[in-house]
Amino acid sequence: MVGYRSGAAPEPLHRGLPSPRLTLVVARDDGVEAAADAAALPSARPNRLVLGGLHLTASWVRQRPGQSGVQLAVHPLAARSLLGVPAAELDVTAFAGAPVLGRAGERLADQLGETEGWPEAFALLTRHLRRHRRPVAVRPELRHAWYLLERSGGLIQVGDLAAAVGLTSRHLGTLFAREVGRSPKQVGQLVRFARASTALAAQARRGHVDLAVLAAACGYCDQSHLTREFTRFAGSPPTRWLAAEFRNIQDGGLPGDAP
Repeated sequence: MVGYRSGAAPEPLHRGLPSPRLTLVVARDDGVEAAADAAALPSARPNRLVLGGLHLTASWVRQRPGQSGVQLAVHPLAARSLLGVPAAELDVTAFAGAPVLGRAGERLADQLGETEGWPEAFALLTRHLRRHRRPVAVRPELRHAWYLLERSGGLIQVGDLAAAVGLTSRHLGTLFAREVGRSPKQVGQLVRFARASTALAAQARRGHVDLAVLAAACGYCDQSHLTREFTRFAGSPPTRWLAAEFRNIQDGGLPGDAP
């Protein structure tokens, strides 16, 4: 859970990178304008409750001076408990949280706009999540498989993953599709990409970017492999993404910090 407040002159557009987490944004103002691609952004309307599923391509956000709110990174396997629906049922293009969160979510946005500081805002959201949490069990095989994917940095092979949790690859894939809407392989790719994009942002803040070292550290075959995967998920090569997002990175923004 993080609070955000844009400055007087933010970069007008921000690219939100895919990640292995769901994104929930509750705005303290009129809301966030987000779209699945740059072409759809002009028609986007401010949304006080933004909810993004496990998308595989970058989303686009229009940034305006003084925007403020709280963003949560939600584990996909917690979606049933916290949101009332599995992550597989969340729209990955509309980013509309109101249909899922209902009137309780709208009241939450109203109350958040009246908070005076971050501690009060965080406490309000925490109380809301605890009050509306449902006692939903997730299959242990699915939980352990996700743990192994993250522990391996997304590098464990699907066959080995299935064997480790006592399922066939096909059965494991069915469980993932029903619960999160993605295959184990896709989730592993998201885990690896999130690790690489976060490390790339850290390199940029230190003032020295080495893509070859980054590729080796994150388990890509080589720098070319990293560049291809980065382009697939982010919509541009790493260096071009850095040029477009450098100010956001220097201000503390992290990859995946948008819907």
